[in-house]
Amino acid sequence: MLTCPKYWGVLNPLWKLCSIGKRQSPIDIDPDKLLFDPFLKNLHIDKDKVSGTIENTGQSLVFRVDKESKYVLNITEGPLTYRYQFQEFYIHFGTDNNLGSEHKIQGYSFPAEKCLSMYYDDSN
Repeated sequence: MLTCPKYWGVLNPLWKLCSIGKRQSPIDIDPDKLLFDPFLKNLHIDKDKVSGTIENTGQSLVFRVDKESKYVLNITEGPLTYRYQFQEFYIHFGTDNNLGSEHKIQGYSFPAEKCLSMYYDDSN
């Protein structure tokens, strides 16, 4: 069964850009090709507390913000043009210390990886 991001463009015609895009996940970061931008502004993250649930799926530890939460956590500024609302955070981990991360640095995988899921908030 094809389910990983590499095949999303094949699974659904609406997702065809996933097969041809240049900024697709997972990525292999080459530190020698990174550029430092001294004018890049800091991200702004709201300081409100949000409530949620934590689940251990066996492959990830996931925190999901409750939909009924009194507050939302917005992320803005820095390189972002829009306001993004925090939805979940998860840590992928593998069955051993050699595999677990989706992304790599110079071809090297890590035992775990932290990911933040946010979505574009067009309500403001």
